[in-house]
Amino acid sequence: MNSHQWLVPAQKGSMVLIHGTGEHYGRYEHVAAFFNERGWSVFTGDLPGWGRSAGRRGHIDSFQQYIEAVEEWMTKARNATPAGQPIYLMGHSLGGLVATRYVQMKGDADGLTGLILTSPCLELKLQVPAWKAKLARMLDQFMPTLAMPNGVKADMVSRDLSVQAAYVSDPLNYPKVSVRWFQELLRAMESAWADRDHINVPVLVLQAGDDAIINADAIERFTGGLRAPSSFHRFAGLRHEMLNEPEKEQIMEQMEEWMEQMAKSNVTY
Repeated sequence: MNSHQWLVPAQKGSMVLIHGTGEHYGRYEHVAAFFNERGWSVFTGDLPGWGRSAGRRGHIDSFQQYIEAVEEWMTKARNATPAGQPIYLMGHSLGGLVATRYVQMKGDADGLTGLILTSPCLELKLQVPAWKAKLARMLDQFMPTLAMPNGVKADMVSRDLSVQAAYVSDPLNYPKVSVRWFQELLRAMESAWADRDHINVPVLVLQAGDDAIINADAIERFTGGLRAPSSFHRFAGLRHEMLNEPEKEQIMEQMEEWMEQMAKSNVTY
């Protein structure tokens, strides 16, 4: 499994970071640098089918493959984090869905202090043509690896033109997904909503207000229905990848402030 870590010698705690669809952990080096400078070690990797990970591009046989990848990164974080220090799980977009499902399955029994989600993929706003959705359902059992464009355009991810250009030119980004991947995504989103009560760690949700990919209203409803302590913030005018928007420092500062608060208060559910 492809994994990476950015360590600091005298740390406050650790963050396990999960990237989104069609990208790779290298796009989060600036995020790791921000948190390293403030005393947090960061653990991550490329999810199966993305970046430098093994397997067919844009394809998984089961969503469980993502959970197993995060288990590996969490194990590395626990082994490297001194006893008593907090560990946070952070996921963006698809990574937010993976992080949500991971916590619903594992919860605080896995040593987590809290869950941070940025524009989590819990309900799509990006319209999938009805014929494409029907075709994916039909082909799931017969041609599961058949690839289709994921529909994400560079101007959907950020208002920053340099980010858009880098998104298109990055050879590790991949713009297609398999029909099985799509079906597994739909099943995982449905399960995430059904298992909301299984989240038993504090949750911070940061949602882009001008998100063309994720339904921001649905994310607010999801957060509002949690039994665990939660906080939701919508950022007007920001596009899907808030950590690649001009306001990214503000977003990360809010994340770090919440992490500090949770560590000091030792909030439990």
